Amino acid sequence: MTAEHAAVQHEQAHAPTNAAHVHVVVPAHNGGDKLLACLQSLLASTHPATRIIVVDDASVDDAVESAAARFPVIDVLRNETNLGFGATCNHGIQRAIEHDADYVLLVNQDTTVAPDMLATLVACGEAHPAAGCIAPKTLAMQPMPDGRPKLLYAGAWRQWLPLGQRVPGMGRADTATATSPIEVDYAWGHGMLLRSATLQEVGLFDPDFFMYYEDIDLCLRLHDAGWQVWCEPRGVMWHDMHDGARATDSEHWRWRCKVRSIGHLHRKRFPRGEAAFLTLATITIELFSLLRHGHPRAAWHLFSSIGSGLR
Repeated sequence: MTAEHAAVQHEQAHAPTNAAHVHVVVPAHNGGDKLLACLQSLLASTHPATRIIVVDDASVDDAVESAAARFPVIDVLRNETNLGFGATCNHGIQRAIEHDADYVLLVNQDTTVAPDMLATLVACGEAHPAAGCIAPKTLAMQPMPDGRPKLLYAGAWRQWLPLGQRVPGMGRADTATATSPIEVDYAWGHGMLLRSATLQEVGLFDPDFFMYYEDIDLCLRLHDAGWQVWCEPRGVMWHDMHDGARATDSEHWRWRCKVRSIGHLHRKRFPRGEAAFLTLATITIELFSLLRHGHPRAAWHLFSSIGSGLR
């Protein structure tokens, strides 16, 4: 038995009997050492997870095997083919619900969490029974040039376009002024605590989103069903997201996935003509933003992917 395994068993044995049962789902695809760091941080949580489920989405590296050898306490599920983010998360969520989880925590493989993050999010969920989803504050792994923490997410609100988001402070130094949970429009899939009862009512991620916007779609469905989405800024995680839009290191296939997801979300929620208009408007705004910020390669990749969003 490894030291990590023994520590987790000790924490679980001494956890309060009325503690919420939280299963953690980590979708993994060629995660390398980042996956190991993520799991190490989860295992140090002050609210011990009942189960940590790593879902291997057809990786070609040995990161999941290394993780299973180092942390025997984790469960490993495997996809035979690359199914994408939403379907991979669903694989783990279904396992968690089958084992009577009260909450399911989703975290990306390239994140780490503060020791008290899980406990803080659970406390928020218990205090707000209508909260179907609770998100932590997210800081970048890479700080600001002066060494201050860089804020990525502390709440997102809808703008006039369905996929337009107002994210106060994103990309700037974290001022740490928010000290209490706030109700928001959107949480992001790299880190969200989901109430199992909510998921059983509204459903899991739509697997037709291979990647991008499946989290926004879920948040919209939560709101439609009367559930709330919250951000708890006292719970903190870190995300290795130095080029989240892939604007600097652009990859054409990612933009095709993104455009398909933009079109799919609009077609789900609006009549055909309105959906096409919203899809073109969303892509146009992002296109001009890429050009304005000096990313012509990414702009070309996005422009050449327009057709996939209108199918």
